[in-house]
Amino acid sequence: MKRFLKYLLILPPAVLCCIAVILSHQKKMPAADEIRAAAESDRSAWLMLQGWNGELLYSRPVTVPYEITESFADYAALQTRQRLPLMQYAGKHGVLYTYRLENSDLYAELLTADGMLIGAQCYEPETGRMLNIHGKAVQ
Repeated sequence: MKRFLKYLLILPPAVLCCIAVILSHQKKMPAADEIRAAAESDRSAWLMLQGWNGELLYSRPVTVPYEITESFADYAALQTRQRLPLMQYAGKHGVLYTYRLENSDLYAELLTADGMLIGAQCYEPETGRMLNIHGKAVQ
């Protein structure tokens, strides 16, 4: 019985210590509304953090809609799940950058406004299927 009590007293602090070590070694990601994307080097660095190298194909100006229409709903929901501040920029002008991703059949789109990343997705160019920025299917 004494042995059981001894383990019972030692186990919780040991578990907490392990959790603290694991959390302290995780990569520190900036808050989603603080991801700088004004320069190509910023966008390339962010893509690399997500596990991608990409070649910029083109960019085009866009306006973030005020309303979440049926065609925009899935994209807006994806940005919310990825904790990107898309809807904070409703009605604002931005730039959509399209990249061809190396070692993949995927493309990535990064949406920026006011020099910040506000939206991101991968997609299959043949089908147009939307994926999250890690190339995983959107649920």
